[in-house]
Amino acid sequence: MAHGVGRGLQEVFGPPPEEALPDRIRELAELLLAREALGHPDGQPTRLVLVVEDDPMMRDLAVAVLRETVLDVVACETGNAAVDLLKERGGEVAMVFTDVRLPGGMDGVDLARAVSRLWPGVRLVVTSGFADDRTEALPENAVYMPKPWRALDVLAQVDRAVRHPEPPVT
Repeated sequence: MAHGVGRGLQEVFGPPPEEALPDRIRELAELLLAREALGHPDGQPTRLVLVVEDDPMMRDLAVAVLRETVLDVVACETGNAAVDLLKERGGEVAMVFTDVRLPGGMDGVDLARAVSRLWPGVRLVVTSGFADDRTEALPENAVYMPKPWRALDVLAQVDRAVRHPEPPVT
């Protein structure tokens, strides 16, 4: 079984000198190297990240980036499908990464509001290539990330979801 990008790079090139890495790259390296420590003892992911994106290319890109984390990745195309999955596995979900524009009756903002209300411990990251007034209706605990997003920024959100999860509101 592969042991992750971070450890593989470290084995090939050795640990980089601290001063040689910009802070953002160092953060990514630390996140990748911490993957095994945060996961289940057998190396398997222990929580989920849910990707909700109707564009197949963007969905595949997000899934590819998120597969390099300690979280297992599940993807769907609509907000309604995401809610169905959350009803079954909401206790396992650490983060929802959703586009604003989704087909069907529930867009990404509606999804974020439902997740915030029904699964308050889940980290919410909402993205869009078309910033409009709709994003003003996002819940306070949602992070807005304009497209094109950077993989490092997405990975940083996963790090926060895993290391500093939102406490459920009681």
